[in-house]
Amino acid sequence: MKYDHLIQSMETGAEEKLHEIRERTNREIEKIREHAVHDSEQFSKDLLIETRMRASVERNKKLYATHEEVKEQISKEREEAFNRVFQEAEIQLTSVRTDQAYEVGFQAMLAEVIHALGDEEIRLHVDKRDESLCRRLVKGLSKEFEIIADLTTAGGLNGSTTDSRIIIRNTLEDRLNRARESLRTNIFLALYGDQDVR
Repeated sequence: MKYDHLIQSMETGAEEKLHEIRERTNREIEKIREHAVHDSEQFSKDLLIETRMRASVERNKKLYATHEEVKEQISKEREEAFNRVFQEAEIQLTSVRTDQAYEVGFQAMLAEVIHALGDEEIRLHVDKRDESLCRRLVKGLSKEFEIIADLTTAGGLNGSTTDSRIIIRNTLEDRLNRARESLRTNIFLALYGDQDVR
């Protein structure tokens, strides 16, 4: 009987031990499950935050690239419009000699060249079409001029010292080019309300 009692006592102890192991295992499984749920939720939150950040960075990159493309296109269109204005002016220059005011303008350009070269001996470079006009205009002046018809221009003239160390460019094309650069800011301001002259 002692033997039966010993076996029963051992079985009871084993059952208690098994019950204790099951409870401990269940508690550990529950802790692991809770930890896994927490980690999974945290991972999902982190993944969502990272995805939003990446999407925001991509969106900002695309917005910047689009903004730059639009800016470049606007700048290109502005430059084309600006160039068309001066192309039209160049076309109009081709008929300037037929205007009655051309002689007055030529005389003013001649005076600018003479003033700029001062006391130097002056060589005047003109288009063949302006040679007789130039000779007539300098006739009454108290200074001698060498007149050379070596230009092809819409109008105006160039002046130089006889040794060509100083050259004054005063053709209509030269004046238009100088005006183009000096008026660029004002034209952009008038046309577009800003000074973006890129």
